[in-house]
Amino acid sequence: MRSALAQRVVTYLMIAGVVIALVIGFWPVHAAVWGNPSYDCGSGFVHSRQHWRNDSPDSRNSRTATDDESLGTPAQVCPSVVYDRRDLALLIGGVSLVGGFLLIALTAPALDRRDTAALASLRLRKRRAS
Repeated sequence: MRSALAQRVVTYLMIAGVVIALVIGFWPVHAAVWGNPSYDCGSGFVHSRQHWRNDSPDSRNSRTATDDESLGTPAQVCPSVVYDRRDLALLIGGVSLVGGFLLIALTAPALDRRDTAALASLRLRKRRAS
């Protein structure tokens, strides 16, 4: 009974880890690029490199001397921000799933093999008797 409670808790923690990973992976990412201090790069799981490439010339043309916070065009800035977010989400989701399955396997109740052993000895006695 005690291990069933532990397995339920581990299952709930696994589900929570996967939900957190999905939230992190689908949360929109904004980055400061030339001409736009809050450019929408997409999310860790849903983004478009084509949009970054298409928006980069416009961003390069709108560069001003006061762009202190921006580091470059969307094609330069967005990949690292988006892929870092995606990698973090995959790490959290993977660790929670693999760790959860390992903990469930380790907290599984021990099998009572006495009944199996008793049945096997009865079968052996029947064979000897016949």
